Amino acid sequence: MDSDRVISELGNQTSVASQPAPGHRVSYIEAAPTMNVMFDQLEYLLGHNNQGCQVGCQDCIRLREVEGWLLQPFRATEIHKQSASLTA
Repeated sequence: MDSDRVISELGNQTSVASQPAPGHRVSYIEAAPTMNVMFDQLEYLLGHNNQGCQVGCQDCIRLREVEGWLLQPFRATEIHKQSASLTA
């Protein structure tokens, strides 16, 4: 799934919503809580992981980036422990 392409295409579309249609009320949908969106995205990326994608798949690249960000604190702690044991 090339979500970046779809998002950019949607961003280029224009629509006129300044005036509601006669007889219709304007309604707004409240944004979902950020944590729910993040967990949904992570669940999607993890489910996508085993789909046998082509090299350069944008979702696979995003998954590797997210894994790196989420695991960074643990890697930093491990690197610090290794450097401390080398100097001891």
